Amino acid sequence: MNLFDFSKQIASLKKEKKFSEALSYFRENKNGFTKEQIGNNEYIVSDMITCLRHSNNLDAGFHFLSIYGIEIKAEQKERILSAYGWLLWAKYKAENENNGQSTNEEDFFDEEDEEIGNQNFDFDKSELLVKVETLIPFLNSFNSDFVKTLSSNLFAVVLKSEKKKPAPNWKLVNEFCNNIDREKLSKECSTIKVERKGQLKDMELASDFENWYAYKTKALTKLGEWQECFDLSKEALEKIENFHYSNDVWFSRRVALSKKNLGNTEDTIQELQTILKKKREWFIQKELAELYFEKGNIEFAFEQAIDAINNFGPLEFKVDLLYLLGKIHRQQDKLELSFKHFALSKLIRQSEEWKIPQKLFDELRTFSFPEVQQTDFINLKNELQRYWNTFTPQQPRPTINNNKQQIGKIDKILHNDEKGADGFIKYDNNKSIYFRLQATDELIKSLNIGLEVTFKILPPKEDGKKERAVNIKQKK
Repeated sequence: MNLFDFSKQIASLKKEKKFSEALSYFRENKNGFTKEQIGNNEYIVSDMITCLRHSNNLDAGFHFLSIYGIEIKAEQKERILSAYGWLLWAKYKAENENNGQSTNEEDFFDEEDEEIGNQNFDFDKSELLVKVETLIPFLNSFNSDFVKTLSSNLFAVVLKSEKKKPAPNWKLVNEFCNNIDREKLSKECSTIKVERKGQLKDMELASDFENWYAYKTKALTKLGEWQECFDLSKEALEKIENFHYSNDVWFSRRVALSKKNLGNTEDTIQELQTILKKKREWFIQKELAELYFEKGNIEFAFEQAIDAINNFGPLEFKVDLLYLLGKIHRQQDKLELSFKHFALSKLIRQSEEWKIPQKLFDELRTFSFPEVQQTDFINLKNELQRYWNTFTPQQPRPTINNNKQQIGKIDKILHNDEKGADGFIKYDNNKSIYFRLQATDELIKSLNIGLEVTFKILPPKEDGKKERAVNIKQKK
């Protein structure tokens, strides 16, 4: 058997996705050829690396490259660099998902191979990152779609793996972005299928070019590098033609935050007011309230802070907003309300087992009111919730005929367990109404998104509860 036939058989098994058979065939026949013959054949090398990766023998893939003297450099063949790149991608992904332990590492090499390649291939994250950063410029010299897809995946796996951690290393993200030439990143947007409301719909993803600016500028805000954050956020707004995930809003917000931290309060207020017209998020309202408070405009600070606390968003994420409301109420000489907002901020932190900042302890010590215990957490929360609701604009309600049968579709299911089910029904030209079913309700057996139902409307009660759907039946 000659080298060509040897290579052809491995390629054939790989093409049929018989990766384990290809590896066994290589082991049984490799001694018929020198290491130089195998190492100089780009097809055998790339196919073997691919088979090792698909068999989840990731460390063995790096070992193979070492044994056969394969160097990763700019002059290396595209086929080999691509196979190596996908191996790196799989290794980085595994390192972040299960501490780098491949689940199917076999004793692939002979004893003499083990001696020749006597190295540790269980790279840590920093070593893998250096390898990714080294490889990407080499890949940039090729124009094939296959290589572009690889570069995109390497770029994404590093940034997304870091971002999804509970405490991302933003210094790492920043430095990784510094080693990537953004002008060589793809500006093309891919499309995936996602399920929404029980239907598959197309969703366009941001390009690598847009993602670079998104990750880089967010890292700069976390690191407090405000001038660079300002410059790159402005650059992103100028260079990116089509934004995704409301990135135009977030870049604008980073411009505003940069101006604030660079000492330009007036411009920051104007920027945030403009952003709020596009994206009415509670944390933007909070930032605006903080700016007004710093300027001594307590009335406007209170207005924005109350809007923020009443806006959509989990209360536990608003502990700093509660602290701000405590400061505002103190300025308004409403000391009891001030104390209660500080106290609630502290109780939430305690219940979530979060660190309590010294400034919060300092504020609470200035009051003579008795300390609120953790057992009174719910009572205090409900009391302040009723207080905040008094500032919610009361819209005139249309007269509801709760005897009239309505027709709608199940739009969202929040819970469906042994206690029952609840969610929202869409009806009457996109209106939404809350429903709840007991565990014994027959409808639960057929409950799913998109199910057509009939129901009646129970008007709101005086205790602040909103109207809800009752007498819910499957539409016949």
